[in-house]
Amino acid sequence: MLYAWVYAARLRTLPLSISGIVIAAALALVDQKFSWPIFLWSLAITLLLQIVSNIANDYGDGVKGTDNEKRVGPARALQSGMLSSRALKNGMWVLAVCATFCVIALLMAAQLSAKELIVFALLALVSLVAAIAYTVGDRPYGYAGLGDLMVFLFFGGVAVISGTYVYTKSLSLTQLWFAIAVGAFSAAVLNLNNMRDVISDQESGKRTVVVRIGYANALIYHHFLIFAAFFAFVAAVAQIDPNASLVAVPLALVLRAHLQRVRRATKGTAELDPELKKVALLCFASALFVLAYVVIFENN
Repeated sequence: MLYAWVYAARLRTLPLSISGIVIAAALALVDQKFSWPIFLWSLAITLLLQIVSNIANDYGDGVKGTDNEKRVGPARALQSGMLSSRALKNGMWVLAVCATFCVIALLMAAQLSAKELIVFALLALVSLVAAIAYTVGDRPYGYAGLGDLMVFLFFGGVAVISGTYVYTKSLSLTQLWFAIAVGAFSAAVLNLNNMRDVISDQESGKRTVVVRIGYANALIYHHFLIFAAFFAFVAAVAQIDPNASLVAVPLALVLRAHLQRVRRATKGTAELDPELKKVALLCFASALFVLAYVVIFENN
């Protein structure tokens, strides 16, 4: 039973989800305002929301019949019979309650003003609703092609900008550049997922961006996301230290090879699955690079 829940949690998705939190911690260190309680509560909230989203996605796609024998990606917990729809639904709400308590703890640790508390409480509520409503409900936004936008906003904007603000109580251009980078990388991961599943999604009525614009245009769109992520990341790193922007060279080589493999992949096949994982891990590795650079060179 424990294995079934670990499987449903999709641990491989978690590094990407915390990339923005790692970036926020690095920016807090630059401003010498880092706080362990804020970092740990932010980390807990992000992980819980991602797992809630994964379980909700498993449940929503399962009960709608989207996850079926024609699906190219890994089998889901409900689809394979590892967990029932009722178990997934109950687990989703238990984790949502846990995330709510962590949000309360974070807001207390951040020492925000009354107005800031209201704004962040509402933002947390919207984040929780968004995590569930991706595929759950009568009108899930993931079935209307809005998943990419929501991933960009929450993985990028909310995680980086809001995540940094709870430490520093300030906004900056550097935060914006990093938000664009993490958001674009995250949207690229979702786009690869939807390119892989385009055939089964189209047949089941899940109108993702790939289904709406077609596979060929989705490939162009993927190049745009990768280029946007690359240039935004380099611009953000240069804001911290121009010397650190040399990371652009190895990053460009890795992304060039990635785009070549994506172009060679066959439409709607598992050939895209390794690239999905690589982009997610590359985003996380880039965040760790920023944190390590700040700790070694900027925080002495």
